[in-house]
Amino acid sequence: MTFSVGAGRRPQPAQSGAKGNVLRDISGREVGSVEGGLNVLLEACERAVEGIGSSVPSVQLRALLIIDGAGALNLNQLARGLGASASASSRLCDRMAAAGLLSRERAAGSRREIVLVLTESGRRLAGWVREQRRGALDDLLAAMGAEGREALTRGLRELPAAGQ
Repeated sequence: MTFSVGAGRRPQPAQSGAKGNVLRDISGREVGSVEGGLNVLLEACERAVEGIGSSVPSVQLRALLIIDGAGALNLNQLARGLGASASASSRLCDRMAAAGLLSRERAAGSRREIVLVLTESGRRLAGWVREQRRGALDDLLAAMGAEGREALTRGLRELPAAGQ
């Protein structure tokens, strides 16, 4: 029996059928090439934000970008996005609130629900991080040929559906 694992998910038996056949057609060389390319992309994004040093750990940056992308969300939604437990996410939010990056506010439609909202500092930092990463990615893409850029763009557009 084979298993597939998604981010923050437990191993699941691989589905049979057309998708299973496609997976068998993927060679180790293809996986290695994708992994190598992914490493280049990740390293470029990490280097792009080295300017903030260790003052904001990478898990806080991930949470910051998740919250910024959503506008506001509750603790359980953040925990799912991070692939972490609610208690670990709550402690992370405590540290981020102490650093002035986020606040906890009552949800507009519910007096009982608390939502996580970035402060102005948090929004500025999220914008800076995205700007730095986009600049690094722009540099990488500019170094590629047009065909390679188009193929990469096509492939990356398919990833969200494949990760479902």
